[in-house]
Amino acid sequence: MSTTIKINDKTHAVDATPETPLLWVLRGDLKMTATKFGCGMALCGACTVHIDGVPSRSCVTPLSAVGDRLVTTIDGLQGQEITALRAAWTAVDV
Repeated sequence: MSTTIKINDKTHAVDATPETPLLWVLRGDLKMTATKFGCGMALCGACTVHIDGVPSRSCVTPLSAVGDRLVTTIDGLQGQEITALRAAWTAVDV
């Protein structure tokens, strides 16, 4: 089933079923591998993206839940957001 989603301010056409986890669409279909797989149960946060500014675990978010909302991955962070994230990761040696 073909659908379009907006990721990091760009529209992408994907061919996936509505129940496909957003993480698999990002990593498998779109080859956006910065968003990571961790636990697959929405517990660890490795797969976190923002959907319309709200943190969401992409491993348990079906493609159908995205609709026409904006998905922002770690690749889409800019300015103070990415600077703060890099500083936090450096502090804990990620």
